[in-house]
Amino acid sequence: MSRGLRLIPLGLSLLVLAACGGGSAGSSTTTDAAAKLVTPGLTPPKGCFLTVFLLEDVTGKQRLRLQRQLLANPLITEVSYVPRGLELRRFAKRHPLIARGMLFNPFSDRFEVVLRTHDAMFPVIAAFAKHGGPTLNVRPSTACGQPS
Repeated sequence: MSRGLRLIPLGLSLLVLAACGGGSAGSSTTTDAAAKLVTPGLTPPKGCFLTVFLLEDVTGKQRLRLQRQLLANPLITEVSYVPRGLELRRFAKRHPLIARGMLFNPFSDRFEVVLRTHDAMFPVIAAFAKHGGPTLNVRPSTACGQPS
């Protein structure tokens, strides 16, 4: 068997584990800990995190289903739901003059998702790309090494 063919099952196994959310049922690694739902504040999380932008017409049921999926993902440590009103207040704190001149709130509701490791960013984003959902986009924070 060629070397490339021997690596396919390993790569496929890792992809399946990442998509399914974990390893063996008896494992006691830190990745088995459930993510926490946290209340967002006037500042986003520190470090590497993802912002998951929701569609404007997302229903409460769709949002809660996505929240449960995020909380169940072992690659994630914290999830916070940031309503568009809070995002507008954050913007106004950074750019008060611009915010005063705005006629409407241009921001979308979003989730901020804190990752267990920097490398968790890739499978989490890939899951959104593959499965979609009520999302517009998923963007890594600048601390993840990506442009904002």
